[in-house]
Amino acid sequence: MDFLLDWGIPAQLAFIAVVFGGGSVLGLYVVRRLVPVDRLQENHEVAGVTFGVVGAFYGLVLGFVIVAAWERFNQANANAHDEATALESLYKLGAGLAEPMRSQLDSAVLEYTHRVVDEEWPQMATMRYQMGKQGAHNLWSMVVSYHAADSHEEMLLDKALEQLSQISQTHSQRLLFYHDDLPSMVWLIIYLGCIITIGFSYFFSSHDFRAQVVMCAFFSIWLGITILAILELAHPYHGMMTIPDDPYRYAISRMEEATNYKMSVAPAPKAP
Repeated sequence: MDFLLDWGIPAQLAFIAVVFGGGSVLGLYVVRRLVPVDRLQENHEVAGVTFGVVGAFYGLVLGFVIVAAWERFNQANANAHDEATALESLYKLGAGLAEPMRSQLDSAVLEYTHRVVDEEWPQMATMRYQMGKQGAHNLWSMVVSYHAADSHEEMLLDKALEQLSQISQTHSQRLLFYHDDLPSMVWLIIYLGCIITIGFSYFFSSHDFRAQVVMCAFFSIWLGITILAILELAHPYHGMMTIPDDPYRYAISRMEEATNYKMSVAPAPKAP
């Protein structure tokens, strides 16, 4: 169902209604055509106990999976905030270094952050992002190769290396969240459990077929919406519910504010 991530919410809900709701009603209609109502009602007592066990087990599975997917989504969101914060801190640490290193580091950090917002985020949203030479390699090369002039710059470089480690770690985690998905066995259990649970509901029957159709359709659509929620949460950068790039945009605005401040307090050139 990954293709649903490229659809809008109305299209997603329409798909759930047609496939889950319509499919379950079609299955109910076939069972009622093949098995008489009186025969189904004879098994209500046994079917009720079995359906209760199956429904409870499947409910626990869905509850566990949706919590795990939600934690994954929150972790990816926190990871984006950590990366943006580290970029802003690295930019501010560069203000204490001598020229031309100060300007070079400022430019490299801004370029990295703009690349995340302008290129990487849109590519991840459309599943077109590919790993290449992008990353913090340029920042690492720049900071590691710089020779501190005094103890003050040595302290700043130590802090800069800490922020670079944070940037590299969060960048790697962002790629993992982008490429990884829930295990295929989990999805197999979700879909197979959905079919079994809906199928067990066919063992019940009511003389008012229309009422049973409505109940079966709503029950199936609710399961479909739950599965759709898990699908959205399992892909934090792709779909209708994604992690925003606001932390990086905020970091860029803070960097620009710091640049304007440094320009406003810069000493005026001495007259010859």
